[in-house]
Amino acid sequence: MSWIDSFMPDYLRISLRARVEPTVKHITKNLNNGRLTAVDENSGELVVSELARQSIVSEYHYLDIPIGELIATQAAQNPGFDFYSMNLDDVLLFGESKYIAATTAHNSALKQIVDFRNNKKDDKDLITVNPFIPQDRKVAFQNYCNGQKGYIAAFASKNESNDEQINKLERNKYFKQLVDCTELICVAIDV
Repeated sequence: MSWIDSFMPDYLRISLRARVEPTVKHITKNLNNGRLTAVDENSGELVVSELARQSIVSEYHYLDIPIGELIATQAAQNPGFDFYSMNLDDVLLFGESKYIAATTAHNSALKQIVDFRNNKKDDKDLITVNPFIPQDRKVAFQNYCNGQKGYIAAFASKNESNDEQINKLERNKYFKQLVDCTELICVAIDV
């Protein structure tokens, strides 16, 4: 939780700590107090979210924003997107993660993004991400109001080649509904 102290004013630190502490306890329990030996239904979505978020930040140098589980108001199963980022052009990205033990979960992640977009969950989550956007990059919110926003579909992958996954994604009806956004990133996490 040390990152909270690095960039937030006192009043936001107090608020965020109140949100984060119960969630950290819940996550710790689901990850078997740091002794997780295999991904399961309790930990899968969280692991996919964090690995996808880390890969976007490290590979593309996009903004590092904590996962939704930590910054949303509920202690678990946040009601909005699972993670967030912002690209180098100050476009906000909303990430959704899915884990299904028996199969690749791309359809579930893409469907959830389409449902969230239809229900304006991205609009609702703007207040959640606002404190994590640097002051000199707040133009991202104007960009958002001008229709510039993106999504990240992160999903557990099961024994499929990159070509197989790309073919499935390109044929997916939910993927086709999202190609009009400013940026769409799909991240397969091999589990």
